[in-house]
Amino acid sequence: MILVTGATGNTGAAVLRALAEQNAAVRAFVHDPDKFSAPAGVEVAAGDFRDAASIEAALAGVDHAYLVGPSVQDQVELETAFVEAARRAGLAHLVRLSIVGADHADARAARFMAAHAAVEEVVRASGVPWTMLRANAFMQNSLRQAQAIADQSAFYSSSSPAARVSFVDARDIGCVAAKVLTQPGHQGQAYQLTGPEALNDDDIAARLSDVLGRTITHVQVPWEAVRESLAGMGLPEWGLDGFKELSDLYETGVAAGVSPDAERLLGRPPRTFADFAADYRAAFGGRSG
Repeated sequence: MILVTGATGNTGAAVLRALAEQNAAVRAFVHDPDKFSAPAGVEVAAGDFRDAASIEAALAGVDHAYLVGPSVQDQVELETAFVEAARRAGLAHLVRLSIVGADHADARAARFMAAHAAVEEVVRASGVPWTMLRANAFMQNSLRQAQAIADQSAFYSSSSPAARVSFVDARDIGCVAAKVLTQPGHQGQAYQLTGPEALNDDDIAARLSDVLGRTITHVQVPWEAVRESLAGMGLPEWGLDGFKELSDLYETGVAAGVSPDAERLLGRPPRTFADFAADYRAAFGGRSG
């Protein structure tokens, strides 16, 4: 049995789909089962990272688990509790979603990276066999600006042209995780999961323009404007500061590297941003098909 946490998120949902296609025995760890539509054949376990009993119940009879923790201020404590429960349950293999740069010397400069680095240390020290999937920023993050792109043919960020990121499609992460969870030979490995090219926001605008058949513009705005927008979406102060730290780190090129790991594990090239944009064309205001 494989337990998938974060089953309603970008990568967790992709892992579930990939495992379901393999007819693997899967259990989804979700906060509210009544609001979750599970793929056929997938068990559902009601759970919360803050509820130790629900974690223990979800791990019962589980051999492998995919762990993606919530991006909250006490993420390290919550994931540590899960890892400890996995150790007590005798888990055979823990596959953890981490972040590109978690092993970088500057990781502590950004709280999001620092949290991932700390949890990696906890996992390594736990005695539970592990695999780290250090993923870069998701292409799906651009969907947050899909409405602006559809309505205004523009999107807004404070990023300079120096901030290049080898964005990865969350669906590719899901396929990699499913393979690592179901095939031997991956324990003790840390894989860097990136897309095939490092892009800045001007590059993304160009890719969207090509796919949508109209000019899409990236508008660089002051950080204060971005902060106000994110705060309006409900991001707390801690998260706002973390977002700024990560953005500043991206300006140094820490997320610009392109790794061969995804292609090697997928057995095909990872999706390009143009591939992603074509699949989500309707969301960006383009004609489907």
